[in-house]
Amino acid sequence: MLQNYLKIGFRNLAKNKLFSLINISGMAISIASFLVIALFVYDELQFDKHVQDVNRKYRVYNEHFTDDGRVMRGAMIPPPIGPTLMDEYPEVEAYARFMNFNSPVLFEAGDLKYTEDKGGCADPAMLDMFSLKLIEGDMETALHDVKEIAISQTLAKKYFGDKPAVGETLQVFNENYKVTAVFEDFPEHSHLQLNYFLSMQELLTTIPERMRGWGWSQFHTYIKLKEGTNAVQFDAKLKDFAARNAWPTTKDHGSYYIPHIMPMSQVHLHASDQKWDIAVRGNAQTIYILSATAVFILIIAILNFINLSTARAVNRVKEVGVRKVVGAFRSQLIYQFISESVVIAGIALLIGGLMTELVLPALNNFTGKSIPTGIFLNPLLVIVLLVATALVGVAAGAYPAFYISGYKPAQILSNKKSGRSGKTVLRKSLVVLQFILSFLLIIASFVVSEQHTYMRTKDMGFDKDNVIIVSLRGNMQTNLEAAKNVFANHPNILGATLQYGLPGEAFAGDGIRDRVTKKDLSLSMLLVDHDYIKTLGLTLVAGRDFSKDFPSDADDAFIVSEAAAKMLGHTNPKDALEHEVEWNRWDNPDSLKKGKIIGVVKDFHLNSLRESISPVVLHIYPKGYSSMAFGIRSEDIPATLAHLEATWKKFNTEWPFEYHFLDENFDKLYKDEEKLATLFTFFTSFAIFVACLGLFGLVVYSTSQRYKEISIRKVLGADDANLVFGLSKSYLLLIVIAFVIAIPVSYYAAEQWLQKFPYRIEVTYLLFVKAALLIMAISLLTVGIQSFKAARTNPVNALKEQ
Repeated sequence: MLQNYLKIGFRNLAKNKLFSLINISGMAISIASFLVIALFVYDELQFDKHVQDVNRKYRVYNEHFTDDGRVMRGAMIPPPIGPTLMDEYPEVEAYARFMNFNSPVLFEAGDLKYTEDKGGCADPAMLDMFSLKLIEGDMETALHDVKEIAISQTLAKKYFGDKPAVGETLQVFNENYKVTAVFEDFPEHSHLQLNYFLSMQELLTTIPERMRGWGWSQFHTYIKLKEGTNAVQFDAKLKDFAARNAWPTTKDHGSYYIPHIMPMSQVHLHASDQKWDIAVRGNAQTIYILSATAVFILIIAILNFINLSTARAVNRVKEVGVRKVVGAFRSQLIYQFISESVVIAGIALLIGGLMTELVLPALNNFTGKSIPTGIFLNPLLVIVLLVATALVGVAAGAYPAFYISGYKPAQILSNKKSGRSGKTVLRKSLVVLQFILSFLLIIASFVVSEQHTYMRTKDMGFDKDNVIIVSLRGNMQTNLEAAKNVFANHPNILGATLQYGLPGEAFAGDGIRDRVTKKDLSLSMLLVDHDYIKTLGLTLVAGRDFSKDFPSDADDAFIVSEAAAKMLGHTNPKDALEHEVEWNRWDNPDSLKKGKIIGVVKDFHLNSLRESISPVVLHIYPKGYSSMAFGIRSEDIPATLAHLEATWKKFNTEWPFEYHFLDENFDKLYKDEEKLATLFTFFTSFAIFVACLGLFGLVVYSTSQRYKEISIRKVLGADDANLVFGLSKSYLLLIVIAFVIAIPVSYYAAEQWLQKFPYRIEVTYLLFVKAALLIMAISLLTVGIQSFKAARTNPVNALKEQ
């Protein structure tokens, strides 16, 4: 019986080639889109699933509150929090801290010299916290003493080849460190990707007081809770923990924080609002949006199938009548039509699977992932796909099957098909639903794309283009000003500055003390020289810039941003001039740098537009400088780089020449939005194509049913334009109805998504007009071509048909 059903199904596919092509291609594209998105989403959900006891491991972050009402979350916290939680709460089984080095470090082993990043100081428990497998060394003894280092398998191979690395020596910071462990490289789906750990004992020995301080937020800290611990109840205890331990140090000075815990498995997708993070970040909203897109595309394809099948039902009613007369049961007819639907879904699955295989390499290249191809070689995945395909086939074919099989033989054979007008209403409703979904996707695509463009192009308050950053290394620091002048001695270099703290990079968060109110203010701090403001193109709104004509500027002058001036109580920037502030010097914590504000700069963004503008203070402090920045001409950049490299080699032969452009920092910050915008536009285009494919099929069918009507109208004098309009207007009306229904839904969804951005586009009527015009144009083209073709048909051919 099944073989017979399949045989009839294939014959019907071959008999109705156009409709078969429309159904199969629409379903194949939808399945391919669904598969690609599903594989991407599945990959994103795998982060940290490999970690043993991951359901008991958490990252601690701080929620910071300031007197001026600002609230922000920080991924880095003070060093005492981990060990103190272990001491005070029996629920904590273990803790591990990691302090990241924010710049590359020179490694030496024999004649080999390379700069390495992705490393820092770590507690021994860090190895177990991330379930790192040791290739060499002992988990019980690694990283327990000063001058010890654990390195990845890649670094071990790089510096020591095939011989054992444990027991060997690596020179780091010009000091010898003993290799005590070699661990397998962090798995791809780990939210941390690190290459080496120096022992935390180094910091505990050299700066013990600072390691006990509750105000130095520089550590990523993880804890493991004991079996059976209620994480929500434990988190609720942390406010009291902070009040007892940290607030006496921080709250009286204008700010305080409350620690919270986040499951390790959620860090990749749900920590995007935490500042100063080094995790490999995804975005939960991206997952939600793409998942909804995949479902929408699949629903549109199913609706296409239902529409076309019910529309074509009239062509098969005689078949149904004859089969019922000769004894066929309705259930047999239903099985027949559903099996045909499953056949179409199966063929679409094969084509969609091949399309997925072709698309995956490009997706991996674009997203930086390694999603494996060969989906049909995975037995479990094949089973899931076959079951899913059968379900899709049944879902798509069930209604047409019940609809077609419901005709009565007498009604069919007497050529009376009354009572089916309600099916036309349903078919039109399905078309409306298709275009509602398409409209939602288009609006979402426009909003995501325009928000991304807005973030990339909005004035950040400084010049980020054509600025090159070079780190200070070796003997460059002997005479900083002389080194800067030598590098800047080239006609293509327009400006140069020394500093610690550039937009998009690490900067200090010490803050300053207001000498009037005696309160500490939580600010972003930039350590700069006399040329910083000019080189980066900051705008002075009050006072003056640092100047070598005022030698005392190095010792007692500060410049603040407008937001910082407001924190000091000055709405008018000019009123902030001469305001006295002070700062705890890094070189001598017991010594204060006291001075006055000499200038106020216009607010500018240190981070991406996902974050509100931070209040900023700038002052001259050569001991903190870490890099040079050069404003360059946009012409002949290779010659400029050649000059910088040649100058670099004169100063330092140990470190390789490395540089980057300032705008690259922001390219990285907006990478998630760029990926989402591109992927969303890509899949939305598929959704629109599938919807219009179905619309095309309906128009082909409806015009084929009205050829005689069209011919009679032409004979009576109707011109082509009137005929095209007559054939198109009903579909255009359906599209208008879809617009009206979709506008409030899409507006609400867009506003909700944009709420997470402090700086965002306005959702104006133009967005909806553009979306409406786009769908209208595509639909008119789809309907118009076929309608025009029908209108141009020779009426004689249609009227002589019986």
